[in-house]
Order: sequence, then structure tokens, then C-alpha cells
Amino acid sequence: MPIKNARADVFRDWESVLGAVTENAAMVPGVDPFKSELEGFLAQARDLKVQQETLDGQRMGITQKLDKVIENGRESARKVRGYARIHLGSDNKALKQFGVAPRVRRGSKKAKPPETPPPTVTPSSGGTAQSPAHNQTESTPGKEGTHA
Repeated sequence: MPIKNARADVFRDWESVLGAVTENAAMVPGVDPFKSELEGFLAQARDLKVQQETLDGQRMGITQKLDKVIENGRESARKVRGYARIHLGSDNKALKQFGVAPRVRRGSKKAKPPETPPPTVTPSSGGTAQSPAHNQTESTPGKEGTHA
């Protein structure tokens, strides 16, 4: 027989067992201690189920109260921060302790320092290869070569 996990099914099962014991008491002599024990567990389980349902309702109500208290607390914290900002001034560094960013004054536009130009590379004359435009040995005839 499958195991019953739903509480209502368990309660119905226990009630049917107790009903069967009551109807057939002559067929199962000596079962009274077990019957009493099962009746006690059934009564205890029903009481706990009622408490559980009551607590579920209370839990929802308490959750709503907690949400309201948190909302009121946040508003109060905003008021304290606002008061601190007014009392200390909006650019006071102590506002950081209250979780408020102090106003940062930006200075006037300062001229940027001139950038240093990149270093120029001078070709060395120690036998290094140069580009064809700078190579004196290879020349192409141009206007100069036609005047000879």
C-alpha cells in the first residue's frame, strides 16, 4: 500500500483505522492500548495543524508589519541624512559617515600643461640602411638629370 504524505490523507487514514477498530473490537482483542495511542496522536496532530495555520496567518501579518517598519525606518534615515546635510553643509567631508556623498566643487578650467613632443629620431651615419628616398647612391633621373 502506498505511503500517504498529504496531511489530510494521513488524518483520514488514521480515522478509518480507528473506525475499523471500533466496529471490529471483538475481532481484535487487546488492541485498546494501540487505539488509545493512535487517538492521542490524531488529536495532537490536529491541534498542531490548527496552530500551524494560525501561525501562517500571523506570519503574513507580521511580515506586513515588518515591511511597514522598514519603510518607516528608511524614511527616518532619509530625514537624518537630510538634517545632517543641512546642518553640516553639502560639501562637508563628514557627510560620508552618514552615507551621503559630499558635494565636490570643480575648479575652473585649468590650462593643460603642454605635452612634450615625441623624441625625434635622427639617422645615424654608421653604415645603417636608409630608406630609398634618403639613400644618396640610388637616384632616379629627374629634372636635374636632364640639364647636363
